[in-house]
Amino acid sequence: DELLATGFKGKEVALVEDMIKELSTIESDTDKLQRKIRKQLFALESTLPAVDVMFLYKVIDWLGELADRAQTVGSRLETMIG
Repeated sequence: DELLATGFKGKEVALVEDMIKELSTIESDTDKLQRKIRKQLFALESTLPAVDVMFLYKVIDWLGELADRAQTVGSRLETMIG
């Protein structure tokens, strides 16, 4: 606790808080893009091999999970410094 208390002060706290807010915005944008890309992929499904389509949907899921986890890390960091 002492290390945390002495490690983040003033400008650093404000910078980290701004970064956390930006993470939240990025995660929200990622969700919107994920929906858009899914719609586009759905429209192309019949022209692609089934295995490729399944893989692409999985990649879309992984990217969404990555954005969600980044936001979770940001929230936890905010709790630690708050």
